[in-house]
Amino acid sequence: MEIKFVPRAEIDKVKWNSCVHYATNGNIFGYMWYLDHIAKDWDALVEGDYESVFPLVWRLGRLSGQELHQPALIRELGIYSIHVLSKSRIERFLGAIPERYKHISIHLNEQNPVPEDSAFEVAEQTNYQLFLDKSYEEIADGYSRALMERLQLAEDEGLVLTSSMKPEQIAAFYKEHRPRKQQSEEAFHGMQRVMYNALHRGWGFASTVLDTKANPLAVNFFLYSHGKVVSFVPVVSPKGRAVGALEHLFNGLIRQHAGRPVILDFNVSGNDQMAVDFGARKNPFYKIQRNKRKFIWF
Repeated sequence: MEIKFVPRAEIDKVKWNSCVHYATNGNIFGYMWYLDHIAKDWDALVEGDYESVFPLVWRLGRLSGQELHQPALIRELGIYSIHVLSKSRIERFLGAIPERYKHISIHLNEQNPVPEDSAFEVAEQTNYQLFLDKSYEEIADGYSRALMERLQLAEDEGLVLTSSMKPEQIAAFYKEHRPRKQQSEEAFHGMQRVMYNALHRGWGFASTVLDTKANPLAVNFFLYSHGKVVSFVPVVSPKGRAVGALEHLFNGLIRQHAGRPVILDFNVSGNDQMAVDFGARKNPFYKIQRNKRKFIWF
């Protein structure tokens, strides 16, 4: 089947979203509305009549034109397909990436393992997921002792869970308590658009932990997609960290969803001790890099 390059402006929105929705490896990051809110510039590779799609998020490099990059708030993308993602299909898509992108550094999803003889430099990344199809008691049996102690501390402090915080309040809390190197104005506004869009679609909800004086200590927003509830923007204040506020928040989510056929996706890239303490399993995805830039020295 033919794979063609399609500029963003020419993509069929209905067919694209249908492919991501019904893909064997679909996730929230692949929908057009999510990409448009977070990725400033992107085009795509499309197989056949949108049977497989591959978003190409790009930016202008400082030294050589357009380059493919992984924007903040999008853990992974890659090839989405209603077909089996065989080695040959993955090879054909990677080979179809236009030569204009001299530098490439992107994350492919869990069903996009890169063939060993690929021209790309490949590094396995780690996310964590927790299956919630058991009773809360069974899930909690897998908690670490350190986590149980943190949860008891939060209970002793009388922390309260609420879902009343608005997206702009969550974003402001994020901006106040996340390290500045993890922030950008683009991501700050993009996360608010994603949260409002998810609320409008009924695909997400806010979660906040308050102290006994109704001061927020930890916040998050969760997104529903493809049988998963995805942690989007978990943030905790120094005071909240001292009393187990973020652990209390995730425990509340688990208690609420226990016994349902869903997966809690911690949505991280690398070792995450809190996810491990909750008993989550490692779930790999793949970072690929290639650099064909030519530098001219005068």
